[in-house]
Amino acid sequence: MSTATTPSPVRQLTPLSELRVLSVKQPWAWQIFHDGKDIENRLLPIGNYRGPVAIFAPAHPDVAALRQLPSSIRRERRFEVGAVIGVANLVDSHDASWCGADEYGNALRMCSPWALRGQQHLVLTDPIALREPVEARGRRGLWRVGPGLLGRILEQLG
Repeated sequence: MSTATTPSPVRQLTPLSELRVLSVKQPWAWQIFHDGKDIENRLLPIGNYRGPVAIFAPAHPDVAALRQLPSSIRRERRFEVGAVIGVANLVDSHDASWCGADEYGNALRMCSPWALRGQQHLVLTDPIALREPVEARGRRGLWRVGPGLLGRILEQLG
């Protein structure tokens, strides 16, 4: 019987040295790890990068989205900000029109319940929430991780 542990799904796709960071406002960031959110909607394409992404929750949450959550979730959950809260695999990015349309151009069905019409869909798989948030200074969009932040993230992934 082997005593080797199975590597995390994130490590299987791309070397973690290639890790990028994706800024996602709360509560959307929390929902990636705890509510099955598999699409991050963006107005603009993010480029060709596919592979592991650390999910960074910026200091300013989406207040309107927080208000729409059930009050029980708002009371029970702490939505970390200014920190990396987990890692996932970015496996695809496509325009909403890719999800399908009839012969008149009307959308048939989005690729996920989280997908919005007229947006770019960033497809995320294999989310792993970090045990503790890793404080960081963020940027908008998709950005490269520095060696110090990478080390603190890897410590928690084991």
